[in-house]
Parts: sequence; structure tokens; C-alpha cells
Amino acid sequence: MTSTWDLLDITAGELVRILRTPRDQCASSGCVVLDCRPFLDFSLTHIRESRNVNWNSVLRRRSKGSAVALEWLVPDKAFLGRLRSGEWSPVVVVDERSGSADELKPDSVAHMLLAALGGEVRSSICFLQGGFEGFSEAYPELCPSSNMCTAEAEPTATGRRTPAYDQDGPVELLPFLFLGSAVHSSRRDTLVAAGITAVLNVSSSCPNFYEGEFEYLRLTVEDSLAADIRACFSTAIAFIDSVKHRGGRVLVHCQAGISRSATICLAYLMHTQRVRLDEAFDFVKRRRHVISPNLAFMGQLLQFETDVLCQG
Repeated sequence: MTSTWDLLDITAGELVRILRTPRDQCASSGCVVLDCRPFLDFSLTHIRESRNVNWNSVLRRRSKGSAVALEWLVPDKAFLGRLRSGEWSPVVVVDERSGSADELKPDSVAHMLLAALGGEVRSSICFLQGGFEGFSEAYPELCPSSNMCTAEAEPTATGRRTPAYDQDGPVELLPFLFLGSAVHSSRRDTLVAAGITAVLNVSSSCPNFYEGEFEYLRLTVEDSLAADIRACFSTAIAFIDSVKHRGGRVLVHCQAGISRSATICLAYLMHTQRVRLDEAFDFVKRRRHVISPNLAFMGQLLQFETDVLCQG
């Protein structure tokens, strides 16, 4: 791609040197890496401390390669503001495997991101030659993989089997978002160990065990085909975001952490990451394999997907 602003292709070795430069030797807050791969690929493994930038396929097709605003690509408004202010430099864009920025197709996320950065950000902008694939082959130690939940039911001391959905602890979906069961929400030591500060209770009967110690929000929802859980999405998303912005962590649970709470987490991921339902579902399923929203909830999530993917 050609541009009227400076764009530098850098190698994996050069990126490593930049990443390892002490912050006190940088004129800015250091480097930030923006990964343009699909959300699920990024969630499985990525360059340490990089951030995912993804734009859904519906809007990419509608754009037809025309210029897009940076805010369409970076939904996190706080991060967007810091990016625009030039807090980080250089800003390094990474895709799957492209050898240089000149190889990028006009409708690719990486091409659109570079163009948007060039128009709105004053920091130095770089593109990683060989993409994530080349970098991870050369420096696998800098590309951690996510831990997936694979627990099966195990016998207890009494001989009874603990249901798989109550095993271990809640799973981390995002650094501030956890999904689990009512049993997980009842274990104070588990909540404290995970750094959880708030609990989103998506049920009609599960108690709020530690009122006064943790922040609670109850969304009264039955796990039935008649329940309108979609009506709760905006309230749930706002609550999770408020906890995130205050530096806290929130556990979302229902009775078993299978249907209602999983639906809320799927809606949050779809809304904030701008991904399709199947991509969000695969992401959560890999971490908590027992999830299974009821058929009505899946239908409501599909309707919500249409709203999310049509947002500009």
C-alpha cells in the first residue's frame, strides 16, 4: 500500500528489540502491538501484551475497501483515546502472515487499520513482516497460549460425583470477566483468589452470598424457552463495563453456569469484540466446555448478532 505518511516494515527481530527496550529509555509509553487476526485466533495465542483489532465481515464487505474511521476498528473508547493522543510509539500492526504492507488487500483489516492510523495517529506506525505466523515461529516464548477448561466430573470423598459445571473455579474469558456456577460464587476464597470484585447473578433463586463484600447485580431470569434474556443485555453489558473501567473483575453466574450466564457472556463478547455468535461461542466453549444456552436464548443471540454486525 502507498501513503502520504511514513510507514515502516519491520522484522520480527526488530520488534523484539523494541519490545525489550526499557520504558525509561522510551520517549513515549513504549510500543503497542495491534493484532488484526480474527478474535478466536487471537484468543488462542498472540504476542504478549498485544491487543486485538477486529472488524466484522459484514461491515468489511459494505465498506468495499473505502476508508473507515479508527473508532470503527477500536471499540474500546478509553484505549482509542490513548492511541489517538500518541501515548504509544511505535504502533505495530500485525496480521496472519503478510510479508509486507504492500501485499495487503484494500479490504483487509490490516490495510484499513494502517490507513486509519495514518490519518488519526501521530505516532510512528510499523507493519510486522511475516505477520504473527513468522513471529511465533521465531519467538514462541513471546506468544503464550490460553489455558482451556477440560474438566470432567470427578468422584468426591463421599463417592458422589461432582458435576463438571461445579468443578475447579470460574473460567477467565477476559482479564476482567469470569464465567462460573452458583457453587463458584459461594466460595469466598475462590472469588478473592481470582481478584473478583463484583458478581452478576443471572437467576431467580441463587443467593448473593457476600452482600457488602462484593458488588452485586441480579438479573432475574428463568432458564426457560419463554424467558426474554435479550432484554437484560444492555444492563449486563453496562454493569460489566463499569466494573472493568474501575479496574475490577466480575463473575457472571447462574445456577450451573451453562445457559443463562453463558448467554450474557456471549452477548458481551459479541457487543464489545464485534464478532459473530459462532466465533464468540467457540471462544467460550473452549474455556468452559459445558456451556449450552437453551434454544430460545440462542435465537435471541442470533437476533442480537444482527444488531451488532450492522453497527458502524
